[in-house]
Amino acid sequence: MARRRTATQTVTMPPPLRFDQKLVLNQYLLSLFEVTKLEDLARDMKGPEWEGLDENNVSRFYHHLTNRLYDRAQLPKDLLLTYDQNIVRHTLAIRGKRERPITWKYFQYLALLFTEIYLDRYFRDPEKLLADLNDWVEKFNAGVGAADRVNPYTLADLRKLAFWNATGSGKTLLMHVNILQYRHYLALHGREKELSRVILLTPNEGLSRQHEEEFALSGLPAQIFSKDGAGLYKGQYIEIIDIHKLKDEMGEKTVAVEAFEGNNLVLVDEGHRGSSGEDWKAKRDKLCAEGFSFEYSATFGQAMKASGKAALIQEYAKCILFDYSYKYFYRDGYGKDYQILNLANDSDDEIRQRYLTACLLTFYQQLRLFKDKQREYAPYLLEKPLLVFVGSKVTAVRSENKRKVSDVVDILLFLNDFISKPYLTQRHLKRLLENRPDLPDHKGREIFAGAFGYLIKQGFTPETLYQDMLKNLFNAQILGTLHVERFKQTGEIGLRVANNEYFGVINVGDDSELAKLCEENGLHTTALDFSDSLFRSLNDKNSQVNLLIGSKKFSEGWNSWRVSTMGLMNVGKNEGSEIIQLFGRGVRLKGKDFSLKRTVLGPGTPDYINKVETLNVFGIRADYMRQFQEYLEEEGLPPDDKKAEITLPVIRLTPGRNLKYLKLKDGLDFKKHGPNPVLGRPNKVLLKRPVVVDYYPKLQAIISGKATANAESIVKQTGQITAAHLSLLNWESIYFELQRYKNERGWHNLCLSRQIMQDLLHQPDWYVLYIPKDELEFTDFARVRRWQEIAVTLLKNTVSVTITITRVPGKGKEWNWWIWRSTAKNWRRKGK
Repeated sequence: MARRRTATQTVTMPPPLRFDQKLVLNQYLLSLFEVTKLEDLARDMKGPEWEGLDENNVSRFYHHLTNRLYDRAQLPKDLLLTYDQNIVRHTLAIRGKRERPITWKYFQYLALLFTEIYLDRYFRDPEKLLADLNDWVEKFNAGVGAADRVNPYTLADLRKLAFWNATGSGKTLLMHVNILQYRHYLALHGREKELSRVILLTPNEGLSRQHEEEFALSGLPAQIFSKDGAGLYKGQYIEIIDIHKLKDEMGEKTVAVEAFEGNNLVLVDEGHRGSSGEDWKAKRDKLCAEGFSFEYSATFGQAMKASGKAALIQEYAKCILFDYSYKYFYRDGYGKDYQILNLANDSDDEIRQRYLTACLLTFYQQLRLFKDKQREYAPYLLEKPLLVFVGSKVTAVRSENKRKVSDVVDILLFLNDFISKPYLTQRHLKRLLENRPDLPDHKGREIFAGAFGYLIKQGFTPETLYQDMLKNLFNAQILGTLHVERFKQTGEIGLRVANNEYFGVINVGDDSELAKLCEENGLHTTALDFSDSLFRSLNDKNSQVNLLIGSKKFSEGWNSWRVSTMGLMNVGKNEGSEIIQLFGRGVRLKGKDFSLKRTVLGPGTPDYINKVETLNVFGIRADYMRQFQEYLEEEGLPPDDKKAEITLPVIRLTPGRNLKYLKLKDGLDFKKHGPNPVLGRPNKVLLKRPVVVDYYPKLQAIISGKATANAESIVKQTGQITAAHLSLLNWESIYFELQRYKNERGWHNLCLSRQIMQDLLHQPDWYVLYIPKDELEFTDFARVRRWQEIAVTLLKNTVSVTITITRVPGKGKEWNWWIWRSTAKNWRRKGK
């Protein structure tokens, strides 16, 4: 008799998911494009050739997304074109007073497109959107462990969208367009009067002022909140308020949350705030309880990890619409490269002084390169480098070498030693230039080996290098000691050597207490009643300030393209999100032709430009730096010692072979010199190829994905807009919409008339309209808005398709140009 064998089964649990893998709303939007990852959707659309608009003011990204044989079941071409036209219109609207036109990068365009899709579905039928999302959540939960499952959506969950976009990726402009998108869909559905206020919440007054300036550039009416502001126009003005002004009860300088109750559109900058137990999240949730909210942050992932709150993770997993966090930003080549160092133990004063000297020398090399190669670097739009020192504690003191110092005072004492002790400083400079192996990393390698090649190539000796650093970094034309001067009027502290030009500025909350600490530690300290702000002039072209010292407040509410080296003093784990914010501001880069990208080294690129396009981070007792670098590696970014430079081959087009184009006689412009086209009755040729408008996709947008998958099997009905329908339409609105449309497309010479529009729609032989019969029956006034939308769509299509015969002088003969579909660039030519 055979013995029974007892089998044990091992149940393998799937590994826990990172937060970015739980973003069910983002995954749902990607599924509508029939992809699972952003990389798949964005493949081949990252090049600059896809940026901008074509000659008809249609985004080239639209052409890329629709360049396939079959329509996407959920997002047909006509629907994507409608969304694109909205994005273009809003983009032109915020052009405002800006020096250069707004040209979206692929990730910015996709973020706006995702918003269009979501808002369209939300306003058309929120119940159906809720059902679709919960079907998606059910599918998601089936493939993950119990700990990673996402709770079903509720209707309240649909009122909140969040954008996880890296610092420097243009969140501010996205916010401006988001406001216009939301207002557009309110108006489209006749609900614009429901909006009570538009409120922007910020974490501090500095960021509030910055947003007010940005709104002014975009031509959007906005003001920092005051109790006597806006009045009857409160729904039109964007009211900016920092969260600390919101309290439970009214006060002299604060306002109760209840004063804002209503159907508000609430925008939250630095949306990660409130995840660490602060009560401002409860306040902002109350503000938009009956309305809608958009949130923006570069550090949602870090904030969720730090909070560890399951409810918060659930909430943001269901509301983050678009994920373009730093890992995508860096992989795509945007922003500066980075190098992160940390001196975990600075008990050896000799090592500490040499490490800080290396920090100054690294920055000085960037400064010297910028000065010496200004002409070569000009096309790359580099700004003058700036060194930023950040202390964890500004006035909180600790005992060190029998002195009471704070982090900021510690930095100042080092600077004073560097300036006033030339022999000690030159000794450290000598060891750094000689690459002595006395500052090794965790693998025993000298961390500054080869770091100062440009300075060595210039033939500097420690003595001449010291003198040049005093002159160009510290603006010291004459030698002297460090002077710490407090500006009573601005609350800043200026730094200079003797009576030379100011080389540095300290911007902290308690400047008077810091000045007292400086005086107690023997620094030459004075106070001035009147002085201009050095901090506010940092971004001026003629600013002589090379050094900024402060606290973590710079992580929010301050923008500059100058930051190139950072020193972080005594930063701990609890400052993680703020330091990442600061890091994000440091890696911002304009790039060549304002591409936002760092330079790919290769033939023709200037020498050492990678040195200036690298953010160097020097941590001193900065416990978080190691964890931050580990986080970047977890996200798939290369560690410093494994980065590889890749030089791409130069690809040149062969004229006449790679590009086909139509050539006109010199001095002629088709739009300027050809006869003005007039919208009119289609001729016999066009009547054989009628305009086709399929309204089923918009209806299917509120049908579940399962039903839509079988859309091909649906027998579509056709219908026509009759005189009874037309009698209820707002013809003024239709006329101005068509005028706006032709201006957006750049068809400024096209002549339109109200009468022709009405005549065209009264003779429906030129179009085919696919629409369910019952959609043309009058049941409520909501149907009238739908008919008006259909009428506008039909007229827009006939504007694009109508034949215009224009005689264009050529070389010895004339040609008739038949424009069939300018949006598709389908040109036919017939010789006369």
